[in-house]
Amino acid sequence: MTRSYREQDWSSSIAEFTGVNSSYYQGKFADLFEGSRARLRPNWAAAIVGPLWAASRGLFGAFLVAGLVEIALVIGIVFLSTGGLSVDNMSRAQSLEKLSEARLTQANDERQKGNEAAANQMQELSKSLAQSAANERAVANDKARAATMLIVSTIAGLLGLRAIFAVAGDWLYSRQYMRWRRDRATPSRRSYQRVVACGLLLVIIYVVALFGAKVPQLASTLAIQTNTSELAGITATALDRFFTSITQSGRSIFDAITGSISALVASVESLLEGLPWICTILVVVFAAWLLAGSGTAAFTGAGLVYLALFGFWQKSMVTIALLGTAAVLALSIGIPLGIICGKSPRAYRIFRPMLDLMQTMPAFIYLVPIIAFFGIGKTPGVLATIIFGMPPVARLTALGLQQVPLSIREAAVAFGATPWQSLVKVELPLAMPSIMAGINQTILMCLSMVVIASLIGAGGLGEDVLQALQFASVGQGFLVGAAVLICAIILDRLIQGKRSNNQ
Repeated sequence: MTRSYREQDWSSSIAEFTGVNSSYYQGKFADLFEGSRARLRPNWAAAIVGPLWAASRGLFGAFLVAGLVEIALVIGIVFLSTGGLSVDNMSRAQSLEKLSEARLTQANDERQKGNEAAANQMQELSKSLAQSAANERAVANDKARAATMLIVSTIAGLLGLRAIFAVAGDWLYSRQYMRWRRDRATPSRRSYQRVVACGLLLVIIYVVALFGAKVPQLASTLAIQTNTSELAGITATALDRFFTSITQSGRSIFDAITGSISALVASVESLLEGLPWICTILVVVFAAWLLAGSGTAAFTGAGLVYLALFGFWQKSMVTIALLGTAAVLALSIGIPLGIICGKSPRAYRIFRPMLDLMQTMPAFIYLVPIIAFFGIGKTPGVLATIIFGMPPVARLTALGLQQVPLSIREAAVAFGATPWQSLVKVELPLAMPSIMAGINQTILMCLSMVVIASLIGAGGLGEDVLQALQFASVGQGFLVGAAVLICAIILDRLIQGKRSNNQ
C-alpha cells in the first residue's frame, strides 16, 4: 500500500463492520495493520468470555477450536479431581482385599476342621492377595499424587489458552474484517443470536460429557444398545442375498470377464516365464539404458539378478504379469476417460465423485465386492487393481488438457485444425508431461494393489509377503519386501526416463 492505514481512513468501514465498540477496533486495527507494538495488547472481552466472544463476532472457526479445546481441558480437570486416574487401581485393590479376607476365613475354617495343609495353603493365598492389594493401593496413591500436578498443569493450560485467545482475538477479527471488505456476506457485527446458539451447543456438550454417565435415563440413551448387533446381522444377511442374486443373474457376464482376463494373464505369464531369465534381464537392461541411461541400467541389472539369485524370479514374473494386465486395462480406460473429462466440464462433474470415491476408499475395501462377483484368484485381483489404479491417470490426463492455454487452442483452430487434429496434434502433446505423471502413478499404484491382492489368491510376490506376516518371519519379509521395492524402483525409473525424454 502506498499510503498508511490511518491516511486511508477506514473508520466508517470499520464502524459498519463492528457495529459496537467501533472506536476501540479502529485503533486496534490501525495498530495491527501498521505493525505497532500496541497490537499485542489483550482483548479482555475475549479473555473473559472466550469462545463465546468469537461466536458473537462470527469467528466460528475460532469458536469451534477454542471451545473444543476448553471442553477437553475442563473434562480433564473434572476427571482428575474426582480420582478418575486411580479409580481402577482402587477398585482392584478393594476386590483383592475382599478376596484375601475370604481366603483367610476359609483358612480358619479348614484349621478348625483339622485340615492343616489346606489351611496353610489358603493362608498363603490370602497373604499373596493382600500383597497384590497393597501394590494396587500404592499405584493408586502414586497416580493420585500425579493427578494433583496434572490438574495444576491443565488449569495452567486453560489459562494459557485464554491468554492466547485474548492476544490473538483482535488479529483474527481484523482478518475477518478484510474478508468482509471483499465479500459482504461474511459475518459482521456482534450478534446475540450467535451467542445463544453457540452457548447452547457448549452447554449441551458440557452436560452430556460431565453428567451423562450419572443420570440413568441419559446414560441409557447414550449407551450403545446391544440390539444394534441384531440390526447389523439382519442388514448383512439382506446384503448377502442381494449380492447372491446379482451373481446368479449375471453369471454368464461374470464368467466371460473372468475367462477373458484369465486368458490374458496366462498369455503374459507364459511369455515371461518362457524366456530364460538371462534373456529377460538383458532385454530389460537394454530398455533401461535406452530410456533412462547407464545408471538406471546398472541398477536394473543388479535388481533383476537379486530376484533370480534369491528365488523370487518366478513369482516376480507372476506379479509383473498381473501388473501388466491390470495397468494396460487401467490405462486403456483411464486415459480416454481423462480426455472426456478434460474436454467436457459436465462430464468431469459427473465422473469426479466416482473418481474421488475410488481414490479415497481403502485398498482392502475393493476386495469385498470383487470377491462377491468373481470369487477368488487372479482375475478378481486384476479387477481390484484396475479400480484402484485407474483414477490417477484419468485425473492427471484431464488436468493436463485443462491446463493447455486457450490461446494455443484458438491458434490451432485459426490454422484450420479440426477438433480431432487439435486434440491429437496440439493438446495431447502439450498435456503429455501430466499424462506421463498419471501413467507413472497408475503403474505404481497397480503394483501396490497387486501385492495386496494376494489376500484373495492372486499369487505373486504378495503371497510371500502374506506368508511372512502370518508366521512373523522377519527375514523372509525383509527379502520379499526388497524384491517388491526393486520392482517398484525399476518401473519408476523406466517411466521417469520416458517422461524426461518426452519433456
